[in-house]
Amino acid sequence: MSARITGTILCVEDERFLLEELEEELTARGHKVLTAQSSAEAEAILSRHCPDIVLCDVMLPDRNGFELLEGLRGSDRLAETTAFIFLTALSSREPQLKGLRAGAIDYLTKPIDLDLLHLKIENTLAFTHRLRGGPVPAGEAPDVHLSRREKQVLSLLGQGERTGSIALALEISEHTVSHYIKELYRKLGINNRAEAARVAILLRLAA
Repeated sequence: MSARITGTILCVEDERFLLEELEEELTARGHKVLTAQSSAEAEAILSRHCPDIVLCDVMLPDRNGFELLEGLRGSDRLAETTAFIFLTALSSREPQLKGLRAGAIDYLTKPIDLDLLHLKIENTLAFTHRLRGGPVPAGEAPDVHLSRREKQVLSLLGQGERTGSIALALEISEHTVSHYIKELYRKLGINNRAEAARVAILLRLAA
């Protein structure tokens, strides 16, 4: 039997009891768990960390979960490889469609079926694990000269890091990182971070 894949999971839930229950359940399965009780707290955590999965309630005290996800996706502050799953008491069809349209990969209703949750998490982690660390994709590495700093930025992009995290890691400003990303896109003829990750793998700058 293969070993269970574990990962980093951010739980966003304003009900303290449920948040603690989720943290206990997921920690017991070997996952690293980050917690937030509002959209603002979640954004602060996501500016410093790159979780594999975000489990998010819809009804939050500030902005709701739909608005949080739309804002993160729209501003490119959520890594391409971070999966977003809604956990909510809203069980009707329309909220589920809204959540999926916002970019979530799944939508689970409360009360949470923990067995189902664990299975969905395991399947999602297996997928993101293959996406991040799978075989090198087909294709030839682009024949283009990249500076040492450009390679560093591309390597971190390939690991799913965001602009703020790259700035911290390289000790440069976010504005400078954005400039490097723009130049990389131009030089490599790519349009988004998913393509940047693929090129980073081809250039052996990311696993």
